[in-house]
Amino acid sequence: MGMFSYWLLILLRGFLCLLPARPARALGRFLGEAAYYFDGKHRAIARENLRRSFPEKINSGELRRLARRSFGQMGFNMVELLRIPRFIRPGWQINFRVRGEEHLQAAFGRGEGIIFVLSHFGNWEYLGFMPRLLSFRGAAVGQKIKNPAVDGMIKDLRELIGLELFSKQEVVSEVTGYLRKNGAVAILADQRARKMSVEVTFFGRPALTTVAPAVLALKTGAALIPVFIYFEADGCYQVVFEREVPVPQGLPLQEAVREVTRRFTAIFEKKIRERPELWFWVHRRWQK
Repeated sequence: MGMFSYWLLILLRGFLCLLPARPARALGRFLGEAAYYFDGKHRAIARENLRRSFPEKINSGELRRLARRSFGQMGFNMVELLRIPRFIRPGWQINFRVRGEEHLQAAFGRGEGIIFVLSHFGNWEYLGFMPRLLSFRGAAVGQKIKNPAVDGMIKDLRELIGLELFSKQEVVSEVTGYLRKNGAVAILADQRARKMSVEVTFFGRPALTTVAPAVLALKTGAALIPVFIYFEADGCYQVVFEREVPVPQGLPLQEAVREVTRRFTAIFEKKIRERPELWFWVHRRWQK
């Protein structure tokens, strides 16, 4: 089954790279929304998460529409990921607009590196183009996919963008040294974390959240900067670098870690509330 999935993705990648961008993206959204009707398990998770996160909309059809559109976003993301070999042809840089670059310049000017805190919002994989676009050294911390063949292919696509990759096991050892050389490391920090986590409020409910960004920021002095990506109607991506998350001084370490985690999680929630269809609602984010 593992190799079958791999070769299926290879064939799909080849087909999608033959298509122009507009029809390929439309196909991705269509397939994602079609999956909403066939994948009962994840449809139920998404709708329950939305129902509890937006109780004021519980009696409207809007929650169903949001859930379906979030599935469409996942289909869009998968198509865009597989189309990276086509996307990265000469001139790819014109597909991005950047806001908040001044926050990066100020942080890099301190010489202690940057930790980008990411959420599964929009097409987060394409944030991997930022080091190459803005000329800085960048890496990402990722989790292995259970299928080794598929994991290898996804890694190849990320490296094609120009990212250096670290596994979760390397967060403290390798990443600390990388940051001290004024590098930038991206960490997805919006999913449920069972280990090395702290409980903070997210959409009004307790949510176990990774402490890795906060611990690294406190340990190294690196700037903690949330970043978001939006696909615009004109076919371009808008990337928004937020202001640096302030790290409190004078608190015991445990309290400081919790407060930093609370602060960037609150920023995630604010952005998701503005565009809920762009977030990954199919994950069991909250403990029961």
